[in-house]
Amino acid sequence: MAKGVSAQDLFKLKSVTQPLATGRQVVFVENGIDEAANDYRAQLKRLDAAGYVQTVAINGKLNVQPAVAGDQLFYTATVGDAKAQLFQVNVTGGEPKLVTTTSPDEAVNTVIAAADGRSVFFKTTATAEHPKLPSPQKFPQTRHVDRLINKADGYGWLPLDVTYRLRRYQPATGVVDELFQQGNDFSLTSVSDDGQAVTILQDDQPDNDRDFAHGAYRFDVVTRQLTDLTASFAHGHFDDATLSPDGQQVALIGDDGAFGRHTVANLYLVDQAGQHVTNLTADLQADLSPEFAGDFVQQAGGKLVRWLSADQVVFAACFHAHSQLYVGDSQGVKLVDDTARQIVDFTVVDAQTVVLAVSYQDQPSALVRLDLTSGQETALYDPNAAYEDTHEFAHPQRFDFQAADGQALEGWYLPAQTTAAKQPVLLYVHGGPHANYGETFFYEFQVHASRGFGVVFFNPRGSTSYGQDFESHVNGHYGEDDYTDVMTGLDTALAKFPQLDADRQYIAGGSYGGFMTTWAVGHTHRFAAAVAQRAVTNWISLFGTSDIGFYFNPEELATDLFDEGGAAAYWQASPLAYAPQVTTPIRLLHGEWDMRCPISQSEEFFTAVKRAGVDADLVRYPQSFHGISRGGLPSLRIQRLDDMTAWFTAHPTVTNNDQA
Repeated sequence: MAKGVSAQDLFKLKSVTQPLATGRQVVFVENGIDEAANDYRAQLKRLDAAGYVQTVAINGKLNVQPAVAGDQLFYTATVGDAKAQLFQVNVTGGEPKLVTTTSPDEAVNTVIAAADGRSVFFKTTATAEHPKLPSPQKFPQTRHVDRLINKADGYGWLPLDVTYRLRRYQPATGVVDELFQQGNDFSLTSVSDDGQAVTILQDDQPDNDRDFAHGAYRFDVVTRQLTDLTASFAHGHFDDATLSPDGQQVALIGDDGAFGRHTVANLYLVDQAGQHVTNLTADLQADLSPEFAGDFVQQAGGKLVRWLSADQVVFAACFHAHSQLYVGDSQGVKLVDDTARQIVDFTVVDAQTVVLAVSYQDQPSALVRLDLTSGQETALYDPNAAYEDTHEFAHPQRFDFQAADGQALEGWYLPAQTTAAKQPVLLYVHGGPHANYGETFFYEFQVHASRGFGVVFFNPRGSTSYGQDFESHVNGHYGEDDYTDVMTGLDTALAKFPQLDADRQYIAGGSYGGFMTTWAVGHTHRFAAAVAQRAVTNWISLFGTSDIGFYFNPEELATDLFDEGGAAAYWQASPLAYAPQVTTPIRLLHGEWDMRCPISQSEEFFTAVKRAGVDADLVRYPQSFHGISRGGLPSLRIQRLDDMTAWFTAHPTVTNNDQA
């Protein structure tokens, strides 16, 4: 019998991202983890027309952002402890050459080459400040904070003195010139074919921490003029902007901000002056800026829309928990692929062909070529082919069910890989809440299945990919229909799959899923044990301690903390308020560097339930931000899974299944 996925297989599994079609070949990033270094790795590979795969660049720990000009491949590489720099190498391999000669404090972030091969554009970030000091200093310096937005989870303390630059390298002359520099951040998203224009995304009011409009701009390389393409969207937030091949139009992915920061995104076409904007997807019930709740993808390119020709685009969307691929023009859009999977990244080969980096629940990663006219698909590369010869992934079973009010919902059951007649059931709740479980590989779920747990997971109200009303439903109503949705899903799974053991029910989740876990144990005693990870337990204290609390909380809870009745509403929606009702054994897992849901959230809940005599403990993960389960130190990702399994196996049956 083939083996399932062990926790240690994290060091064996690979993923592919950032595909770039150039001529008859595809360059891509292959991601993995170095067990000895306890760190992430990315190398550049090339797939030729005959199907041969060749490693092109491995000179750095992370070799990413491939861009091709002529026969030269440009990319960023992180070598040793130095910041990422721009390198070039022949596209067929060879000795890499360092292109940039920036200061030691300046890192290269993004690289895009013009299609004519005459220029390569790259963004840099320069600061001497450190986001987090890993160890005590003998003579530490103070840090002054004078802005509401002063830290970011996953990074640390935001620098006070930083310079962002757009630079251009011209391979023919070897000249690197600076096009502009500024003190506020921006994203470089596209370059016109002739290199005469680029698009960037940036905050419309970068000095106003209460304004979150994030617009798209066109920068003219010749005149150095910046044009606001989204001036008509006073509260809009845009995630991608791509110039057409002739530079006359820009395809935008973003939203008008009508529902705050959880507004469903659309595809817009705008002329180069930003005067005429057309929404092509107003009637499309899909999310064009999706967030799959997964834990496996590394170094995703983040490109959401590309041009097939001068007047036609291709883009991916998320609909009912899976990716769809569309083509569109000024007349509308057409669905061309509806396979149950996630499209992680994609690149255009020609007007009829794209290459997709995809992921399935039971296949981690693959490159495929899709003919947009016939729909014919060809497998190109599976980075885990050898692993899959000796291992068997657990295969999910999708099912539909209805909430008590008739709302249609969907969920999945991932069977335990066991010969036992009965298997313990683990209800897992995703974070967000504005994200979605879906048709993509979830390493952690596979590990739980291989350890004998049947995993069930659902998309309750508040999740993305089901339309604006569904996504907005949870706002101002945390712990209401979202709670009954996941409980109804669990009851449905227990009835539908008799191999699930109703006497061994467990619950786990992270972030919003941690909120739901701590909320659930305060409202029911049905679970034998619970594991809450990086949870929200007290909305009042989260307001001023989270990196996003002062604006996230008012929007999600539909009231400000200092509005009349605000504090009472925050407390009523806080799991901490129901801690005296908890009897379920609970383990709380939290990263000590978490700036999204600070570790004090778990400390508060732990203190409350432990004081009342509940079987509880708190596991602290050093050097770990909020996203420990997805991009944290690999050794601690594995330790976290072991900590979960140990807690569940130590509590084999429920002691009291009466409702709280």
